[in-house]
This record gives sequence, structure tokens and C-alpha cells, in this order.
Amino acid sequence: MDLNTINDMWARDSVIDDVLIDQASINIPQLHQKYLTLHGEFTLLLKRKRQERKKAEHLKYLYYSGKAPPEAYEDQPFPYKVLKNEVPGWIEVDEDVQKIDLKIEYYCVILNTLNEIIKQINQMSFNIKNVIEWRRFAGGI
Repeated sequence: MDLNTINDMWARDSVIDDVLIDQASINIPQLHQKYLTLHGEFTLLLKRKRQERKKAEHLKYLYYSGKAPPEAYEDQPFPYKVLKNEVPGWIEVDEDVQKIDLKIEYYCVILNTLNEIIKQINQMSFNIKNVIEWRRFAGGI
């Protein structure tokens, strides 16, 4: 599942039918469960990616400091001599680490989106109540 799919789902789920306002109220717990489940799944994915980054960072540290097994250099030769204090800079610009960082950022954006959706779901009952009160007021009740 990706961000566009989640946005499309929320575009459908956020619509409250004027005529079936009671049904919208009944659906709130189901919507909450649906997006809370997604939030949990993406939280776990984010944690896994962060662990993957730590492992990749360690492997890249070994690689750039010259302590990796010789096979690593056969596949990808590294012709530079890097000082110990320069290794973190090489790790940060490494393509593999940057790919993981982009995925981490993507998961963070998805989690922020899901947090906002869950906030809106929590507000739905108040919005529905306000609509009902407005209709009563407008109807003179």
C-alpha cells in the first residue's frame, strides 16, 4: 500500500452522506479501526527500515574504513584511503544508505498522513453532531 492509495481511500471514506448521516456515525468505529491498523503496519515497517539502516551503516562503516572482507572490495572496489573521521560523511552519501533514508522519510510521511486522518475520524462524531444541531436550529426545533 502506498500514500496515493491511502489518500484515495480517505477521499472516499471521509465523505458524509447528508441523507444517511446516522450511517456515517455508525461507521466511525470501523473507519478508526481501518486506519489505526494501517498506522500500526506502517509503524512496524518504519522500525524495520530503521533497523535496516543501522545494519547498512555498520556494513558501510566497515567498507569505507577498509575493514570489510576482501570479497566486498572484489565486487565493488574502493580506491580511496579514508580517514576515520571522514567515514560518516562517506556513509551519508552512499547510494544504498540514501535509498533506505528515502524509504524512512516516505514511511514518516505516510504515518503523518495517517495521524491526521485518525484525528479527523475522532472529530467526525462532533461534526455529525453539529450538523444535526444546525438542522434542528434551522428547522425551528
